[in-house]
Amino acid sequence: MNAAPRALRIGIDGRVLMHYEMRGFARYTVELFRAMKQIADGEIELISFSPEPLAREFLELLDIRPVVFQAPREILWEQVELPRRLAKERIDVYHVTTNRGLPYRRVAKYVVTCHDIIDRLPQYGDGETWRSALRKRYADFISRHSADRFVTVSEFSRKDICRFHRLPLERVVVIYNAASERFYQRLPAERIAQVGRKYGLPRQYFLFLAGFDKRKNAAMLVEAFAQLPRDLPPLVLAGEHKWEFSRISERIAALGLGDRVTCPERIADEDLPAIYQGAMALVHPSRYEGFGLQLVEAMASGVPVLASHSTSLPEVLSGCGLLFDPEDAASIAGAMERIGRGPELRNTLADRGRQRARSFSWHKAAEQILNLYCQLLAASREFRAYHASETTEQHR
Repeated sequence: MNAAPRALRIGIDGRVLMHYEMRGFARYTVELFRAMKQIADGEIELISFSPEPLAREFLELLDIRPVVFQAPREILWEQVELPRRLAKERIDVYHVTTNRGLPYRRVAKYVVTCHDIIDRLPQYGDGETWRSALRKRYADFISRHSADRFVTVSEFSRKDICRFHRLPLERVVVIYNAASERFYQRLPAERIAQVGRKYGLPRQYFLFLAGFDKRKNAAMLVEAFAQLPRDLPPLVLAGEHKWEFSRISERIAALGLGDRVTCPERIADEDLPAIYQGAMALVHPSRYEGFGLQLVEAMASGVPVLASHSTSLPEVLSGCGLLFDPEDAASIAGAMERIGRGPELRNTLADRGRQRARSFSWHKAAEQILNLYCQLLAASREFRAYHASETTEQHR
């Protein structure tokens, strides 16, 4: 009688999990692989590779075995030591979730999630050193050479990535992001009010939840808000106070909006559902997004969404929100006034948004990624031969 085959060994780039901050790439990594373990626990083993230990909070969230090792320079860690460790651990699939970071030498099947090409667009690359730009170009070259598949998060990003990297469409797979289940849970009014008091928020507000870099376009939102009548709800601009924040803050003061605009800097991850549910609407004037996770989180929270009519955002909303021109303050203000004066419209968009949000699921995304792994391995004669030999060895 043959022994059961061993679990699939999935390696992930643990560098994104070394310091605790539940946002962006780290959130994607945790949500995806936590769902994958729930689907296939016992059939897969997750192993992370990093030059420093993983943050304790991430270790508590993920059932993962860390492999920690160092090298004199990051490029030596990635290109010399990492493939050795992948081979030693007999990794079947190695998955990088942060746009780039694969080794050149292939010792397993390689998958890279490329969320977008934002940091390769010159209009959003201000302040980048030549060393950083060179490192990205080198890493992009390796991804094109080594990745068996690229995963991305929208059809818009798929086309952008194929154009930029000159890849055939079939080499890039679209697997959507999703909102965590906690955003669907309706919170009691007292919890929403408690979180609002914690951050000094008004009773009801238009919410901007992003950053103050040029791409997020908060400056245009401020100009739009200045056009609104004063009887409409105030504006909350939540995000780290860096990039263009000082200039935006000065503009808020110059427009006489200091009493109507609140700027909390850091929102704790556990407070996000209450922040969404306290809002009249999410306003997302971003000039470029590969996906736009805030839109799905807001829809799951039952909050109407107003967003740019550009890049991936219409694809994500799919008619379940209001779109505007991100370069036209009057267009943004018009959408805000419509939602502010239209309770029926708010209710309609909230209902549509909840339904739309349910079409995105981390469980579904994890299933699709796992199927991708299996397809890649099924096509590998080396894997089938190795798997059979190891099963025979276990039987002996």
